[in-house]
Amino acid sequence: MANTFKRSTKSSLSTADVTTDAATNVLTATGVSTLIIIGMVTANKTATSATVDIYLKTPSDDSTYILRNAPVPAGSTLEYISSSKLVITAGDVIRARSNTGSALDLTISYLEQS
Repeated sequence: MANTFKRSTKSSLSTADVTTDAATNVLTATGVSTLIIIGMVTANKTATSATVDIYLKTPSDDSTYILRNAPVPAGSTLEYISSSKLVITAGDVIRARSNTGSALDLTISYLEQS
């Protein structure tokens, strides 16, 4: 079993609803890997506060919010999942949105086991 540290980034999150297919997909687990999320960081590039939603879409449609309406102050970052882990498996998708277009960037650090 190979273990590889990786990251996924998404600049300028969209405002599309994370519960729809129009949402921004940030990370998708393929059929051959298990992904262990070890950190997520959202950066606000603007001079005004914005909020972020992070959503886990599952193939069984038992999807859940990881984060909902979390405020990210102007010019700052919000770090979450820093002291815990989140496992995603085949077909799972992490989606994200901002309430303000182009305000937020998202970086996810993870361990891929394949």
